[in-house]
Amino acid sequence: METDVEDIVGLVHDLNVADDASQDPGHGGQGPLRSTCSSLQDSVHMLIQSTNTITSQSQTVNSLANDTNSSGNLSIADVCSLRGAAKRLTDISFSLQRTIDALNEATERSVIIRLRSLGSPIPTTVFKILSHFDKQIKDIIREVLNNTSDRDVLWKVAEECYKQAISRSGSLDADNYFVPVEEAPLGWPYDSDFESEEYYEHESRLEVDENYAAAFQGRIERRIEARRKDRQIWPEFWVRVLNNSPAGPTLFYPPASVSAQNLNFDSIPKYLFRTFNEASSGRNNESVTASMASIKSCFGGEKSDNLMSWTSSLLFAIQYAVWRHKTRGCYLSDIKICVVDTRKFPQGQFAQDIWLLNAYHETAEQLDDPRIRRFFKFRLENEDFYNGEYLSQGVLNHANRSCLVSLGKLVQAGLFQLYPEFNDPRGSEKWSKRVLELRQIWSAEQTTNDREIELALSVGRNCFPHFGPYDIASILLTFKNRKLSRLNLAGEKPFLYSSSGGDPSSSD
Repeated sequence: METDVEDIVGLVHDLNVADDASQDPGHGGQGPLRSTCSSLQDSVHMLIQSTNTITSQSQTVNSLANDTNSSGNLSIADVCSLRGAAKRLTDISFSLQRTIDALNEATERSVIIRLRSLGSPIPTTVFKILSHFDKQIKDIIREVLNNTSDRDVLWKVAEECYKQAISRSGSLDADNYFVPVEEAPLGWPYDSDFESEEYYEHESRLEVDENYAAAFQGRIERRIEARRKDRQIWPEFWVRVLNNSPAGPTLFYPPASVSAQNLNFDSIPKYLFRTFNEASSGRNNESVTASMASIKSCFGGEKSDNLMSWTSSLLFAIQYAVWRHKTRGCYLSDIKICVVDTRKFPQGQFAQDIWLLNAYHETAEQLDDPRIRRFFKFRLENEDFYNGEYLSQGVLNHANRSCLVSLGKLVQAGLFQLYPEFNDPRGSEKWSKRVLELRQIWSAEQTTNDREIELALSVGRNCFPHFGPYDIASILLTFKNRKLSRLNLAGEKPFLYSSSGGDPSSSD
């Protein structure tokens, strides 16, 4: 068996997984590589079959050893013989561990190579950072491989790497590479720690020579800008990898000409909502929301559109569902509302429509198209019909980060009892205007009774099991302008209702 194990280790080394060129389908060495992979798969399968038999035998040996241990009547000859057998088994276990290590290295290195190919072209600095974080990236790959299907491995690894790269406390934070590199050289002559003759001469010139001081300041600023750009290419690499990954997300990641700060990703609401049924544009189900190049077809959207619409207003999402039920004749059970927890997605997965409109407003003004100008004017200046719209691009994988509930289940849980206005036949014929009407109707300050709290909690618990019931109940209750209260139901967590008024999601 030990020979079989060593053969597998040899096959792993023959893969030559460090060679990027071997990943090219047209590469001449692809045939031998494919043959080696096939042989490796066969050998591993045979090894697993062998170890299944060995595992059964080891249980028998373990039982007999325990019996012998209690009697303690082994002869010295038996002791020496069994000790030799134990050493032999130890050698075999070491060989098995080497095989496991080799297989892990091969799989992890292969994933890294594919990630690099998805992020190409790769600047030299990124190669150095990848090498620096090799262990951390392998740890991420190992975790994803343990919990993910084949189809999702690449984008899930890339998504987690991106999260760790942009977080100041992330395991792939670029400062962990750059700070030691920048501190490694002995200080330049103008560094106070260097205390050279040039340093003191430099300090004197700064005080008396304005041109020298200005030139030196420019030099400092260029160094700072160069360092900033060096750091920026690291998250940009992972954005490219994500955007090029099969079934992966497309992030809103602006080029250098557009500041990411203007998109204000840090202020994305915790929850976003999307209402749909089978007739809705794109692909919508319990795990994926995808544009399918047919965005907003009911409103004349172009087939090239790659955007999917979400809202931070649950009120808006519910009224849209009610409207679809009335105007499209859909069954209550067929109209779904998807709720996503945005904290579980990478930065840039969602962008507010107003941010994007502001970013492209100047460009729109330069176009000789009155329709586009009117559109921008209406969206940017008419706040009455703003309903907290956010956008995603391409494919959005939201499995394990979302809840999906039908309008029918919301009604069964008590939604129409909490808000009978949703069940008004006249109101169900309108959508955006009805939302505006409801906000006006509910704007007068009022108190909250225990029955309303019970109904809100019922909806939260029964319809959104993956999210905190208090979160959803609070969102539902703030549709109305409720007086600040500390009502408590059966000793449960107290609610604090804002008196600011109306649907909080609409105020973004």
